[in-house]
Amino acid sequence: MSNKQIVCECGHKNPEGTQLCLNCGRLINDDYDKKKTTDVMRYDGQAIRSKTKNRTILDRVWNFFASVKTGVTLLVLTVIAASIGTIFPQEYFIPMNVNPEQYYYEHYGSLGLLYYKLGFHNLYSSWWFLILLGLVAFSIITSSIDRGIPLHKSLKNQRTKKHNSFYKRQRLNMTTQDQVDLEGIGKSFKNKRYKVKQDGNHLLLEKGRLSRYGPYINHTGLIILLFGAMLRFLPGFYLDEMLYVKEGETKPVPGTDRAYYIKNNDFIYEEYNQKSQSNSNPESIDPSLNKIAKNYETKATLYENDKQDVIGSNENLKAVASDSIKVNHPLTYDHLQFYQSSFDNSSLKEMTFNLKTKDGKALGQSFTVNLESPKKEYKLTDDLTVKLRSYAPDYEKIENGVLATKSPNPNNPAFVFEVTKKGEKPEFSFLRIKESQDISKGNQYDVKFANATNQWATVLAVKKDLTLPILFTGFVIFLIGLAVGSYINHRRIWINTDKGEFNIAGHTNKNYYGFSKEINQVLDKHQITHIKDTKEDIHESKEANNG
Repeated sequence: MSNKQIVCECGHKNPEGTQLCLNCGRLINDDYDKKKTTDVMRYDGQAIRSKTKNRTILDRVWNFFASVKTGVTLLVLTVIAASIGTIFPQEYFIPMNVNPEQYYYEHYGSLGLLYYKLGFHNLYSSWWFLILLGLVAFSIITSSIDRGIPLHKSLKNQRTKKHNSFYKRQRLNMTTQDQVDLEGIGKSFKNKRYKVKQDGNHLLLEKGRLSRYGPYINHTGLIILLFGAMLRFLPGFYLDEMLYVKEGETKPVPGTDRAYYIKNNDFIYEEYNQKSQSNSNPESIDPSLNKIAKNYETKATLYENDKQDVIGSNENLKAVASDSIKVNHPLTYDHLQFYQSSFDNSSLKEMTFNLKTKDGKALGQSFTVNLESPKKEYKLTDDLTVKLRSYAPDYEKIENGVLATKSPNPNNPAFVFEVTKKGEKPEFSFLRIKESQDISKGNQYDVKFANATNQWATVLAVKKDLTLPILFTGFVIFLIGLAVGSYINHRRIWINTDKGEFNIAGHTNKNYYGFSKEINQVLDKHQITHIKDTKEDIHESKEANNG
């Protein structure tokens, strides 16, 4: 701020940009429109930095972000950006283990593909959206400091004595020749919860000052809300992931940097009775279409990795929690929560085969291949052995004599089996779902598919949110500011008895009608002429509506 000062006629030195003398209340800014009484009284004439300084780059940046227009524009842009994120589901809500680009194109066409290409599928965690939130927060902070500090100074350092021109500029003002008891009037207003400040024959009566801080309380709540929202994008504060764990499998918990692991000890699935699901003729219902889950739960154990910080070391897991995870009954530990979200039974777990002769005669016992960790050899009888020569979990083609796979998941398993019998030449055959063919010539044996077992897997929602207390605090503060600004009125009354006259003026930030009625109730008690609102048209229209 510059050291330039404006000297009032009363001799008081005011900072540059001051509109009303901080001592006597005279209008000292000749460039200011004298009709804008409300604007001047908003900060009691205090100088506002953004209105007075525009010399350096820092001044211009400050003035830009302190502008109400800038703040509103940034809020509108944020709302528009947030709404764009709701046009199509965010990537978090699409099915797991699918290609996002392909999903958006197949379900929403070219518009969905464009949505993905522009990065809107992860809009709320994008760098530009975070910058936008940061700019909104900075604008709120800047404007609050720019206007809040002058407001606080003006309210803290109010002077009781004011110049006559200050009285005449107020919307409520009156001068009479009535003889009054100044102390009695002060006591009457004090009974109406006004704070009374007296300086000789001058009175300053005030109540509801907190109302003026309502917007800044709002701003504080908004800043805390934005701060909490931005903390969600820092590691360790917020976690919302999906975890797919097969029965018997142990997996690291996403978002914990391998600090925690969870094991699916057992998955339990129960169905309602098929006949109970149809309101009419239940016997005619296809049972395969009539399966409704009654209960599904995961018997899980949570482990903590003691060697998380040792690079290259093997996991040293220690069980820290064990529970049955059901819908709406999560496993909770150290701010982590595991919810039962869904389940999967579509993947193959094991396939069972029989060895038969060409005329269909079964030989030896059947053998079962674990599709995740298959054995290399299966002994059927003392002299018959089946060896697994090649295996592709998700068969694509035969490449260079080897089965090629699309993925490690057993979606379309294919096998090359070698059947050996003591004293005979080995036979080779290729087998996959709905296809079987001999590789070697003159085979005497066929490997036939018998049955399959599907793999149960649980889908858990992993959640952690350390920002909730911050968000809740910000929201409560915002509501408090809203209530303070909406339901409390800041009312001030100036009274003096100079020159044997009774001078009174009043100012409020809202509800002049109720304010004038309150003043006149006291004036009636002391048999003084009523004060009138200088905007008679507004005042009279409200009286007519109430009458």
